[in-house]
Amino acid sequence: MKNKFVAVILALVGVVGFALLARSYAKASSVAGRGESVCTDRDGDGYGIGCAAGPDCNDRDPAIHPGAIETCNFKDDDCNGLVDDVANCPAPILDPSPVHVPAGSFLMGSETGAADEKPVHRVAGSAFVMDRYEVTNARYRACVSAGSCAPPALSSSNARGHYFDDPRFADYPVIHVSWKQAVQFCAFAGGRLPSEAEWERAAAGSGTPRIYPWGDSPPDCAKANFGGCVGDTDRVGRRVAGQSPYGAFDMAGNVWEWTADWYDAGYYARSPSQDPLGPAGGTLKVMRGGCWASGEDSLRTTCRKAGLPGSWAPNVGFRCVYPEVQP
Repeated sequence: MKNKFVAVILALVGVVGFALLARSYAKASSVAGRGESVCTDRDGDGYGIGCAAGPDCNDRDPAIHPGAIETCNFKDDDCNGLVDDVANCPAPILDPSPVHVPAGSFLMGSETGAADEKPVHRVAGSAFVMDRYEVTNARYRACVSAGSCAPPALSSSNARGHYFDDPRFADYPVIHVSWKQAVQFCAFAGGRLPSEAEWERAAAGSGTPRIYPWGDSPPDCAKANFGGCVGDTDRVGRRVAGQSPYGAFDMAGNVWEWTADWYDAGYYARSPSQDPLGPAGGTLKVMRGGCWASGEDSLRTTCRKAGLPGSWAPNVGFRCVYPEVQP
């Protein structure tokens, strides 16, 4: 009797649920049949998918929409694809010189991070120099013009129809490039991709381990271009407050960065203690740093991400390292 009662209740619930679903579908069909669009506006600013005011570039922040006024806040307030593009928001002058990372040791990994960030282990590394910024469209275009690099797979970015081929974005990170293309560019520039250990030491420093390149304070749009700030790439070197201990910019956010290493979730347990170069082989390559769409967790200096070396995406770029110049 008890089982029969339960069955009846479940049947009634199913009928009611189906009725509600059918009513919702009928309403949506009726709206569509009348030629009306359904407005999806998650942040309540009047802009969104299907909304009369138009689409929104950031539907998580009511202060950011096409009708907003641009201010100096490291965000694309008016959804025109540019950040702080008003006269009273001067962008820092770019320094083309690389940063110097001296020889030293550091604690690599995190005991509070993901499983592939464990165990924490001490790594000693030789000195090297690294690009201060992610490789830009302008630098990569020079390699393409010289015939040493293939063009990016797409000339657009996430929200811009023209990007690589638009001079306004010359100082923005190149995207839509594979691991092999990154390797080819670094060779053209006289360098190579950083090992995973080199990348992490350049981001975290050799002293007390840092959660983020700038320290342990939570991320915000003044320190990193991550989810909710721009919705696309941003000009390199804009976020002075987000520099690493050695002066490298955007090592958290903007674009994920290819490294030289093959990915192995268990590699840290057997990693050499001096200048580790990663596994001898594999199917995936390691990327570091998080990107413009990332949450806070991906911005940590120890966070690892794996990708197919032949893949490319609107949120992946790279930077190069070079031999230390002897005096």
